[in-house]
Amino acid sequence: MSGELHIIDNILKQSVTGWGNRDWIDILENILETCENGSLKTHVKYRCNLGSQKTAQYMQFLQNHDLVESVRSSSSKLQMFKTTKTGKRYVEAYKQIERIFKER
Repeated sequence: MSGELHIIDNILKQSVTGWGNRDWIDILENILETCENGSLKTHVKYRCNLGSQKTAQYMQFLQNHDLVESVRSSSSKLQMFKTTKTGKRYVEAYKQIERIFKER
């Protein structure tokens, strides 16, 4: 199994067995919202209530699919993650679907 498929497989297994009410699609949206204006991986971890390993897996998945990008500010050497245009499209689609279910 390729590395990316292995990550997806692990994420899917965890969403069914260990995250209760949150599904991986919800977690992706939460991460993308957190990274909208740029965020450190540690901030993503705590704001999204994820462990270090899961945070790393999700961030890698999102980067591989051009939903977040890694950036460094000129004033800091810390690596930050920022939601891309594609990631913003994902968030908007998620919100549209969410509105459909809330209307019922």
